Amino acid sequence: MNVRLFVAVEITDETRKKLTEFQNNLKKARAEVNWVSPENIHITLKFIGYLDEEKIGNVVNIIKDSVIHIKPFNLNYTGAGVFPTPKNPRVIFAGIIDKDDILKKIHERLDNQLMALGVEHESRKYEVHLTVGRVKTRKNTEKLMEVLNFYNEFKFSSEVVRQVVLMKSDLSPNGAIYTKLHTINLSQ
Repeated sequence: MNVRLFVAVEITDETRKKLTEFQNNLKKARAEVNWVSPENIHITLKFIGYLDEEKIGNVVNIIKDSVIHIKPFNLNYTGAGVFPTPKNPRVIFAGIIDKDDILKKIHERLDNQLMALGVEHESRKYEVHLTVGRVKTRKNTEKLMEVLNFYNEFKFSSEVVRQVVLMKSDLSPNGAIYTKLHTINLSQ
């Protein structure tokens, strides 16, 4: 059976709380946005997509290999923005400062090694971020951008990343339901 998978870094409850406040302030703009449920906000390291359930063990080994020799590291959640452009916002995000680009290193390793399992190589540049919403229409996007601009330099929180997780994503009419399949600790 095929399962929909991705590799992620989970965030702390403190960060989640700040991002919920951020979403609540953005909602005041009354733009048409599909908001990510606070419990589902995470850093995606690599979206795998549908893969045969029997390959999960191989995926876990690839994740372990991708984080080998990586020690726990700091992230700062600062600033906010949209993809692809402010004039055409599609994704609303909170920014991440990873001064040593460790998330990008892990992503590149995962991206390269997962190709052996038939997972497609990422064609676009990996941008480290926390997705908080997806814009559905252009309605009130100017007002949304005004509220968002307040958060350009906003410091949400900081935390130490100690593990990465393999997640299963089940799509439903009410949004994705995530289930943690495996936790891989970084080397101490």
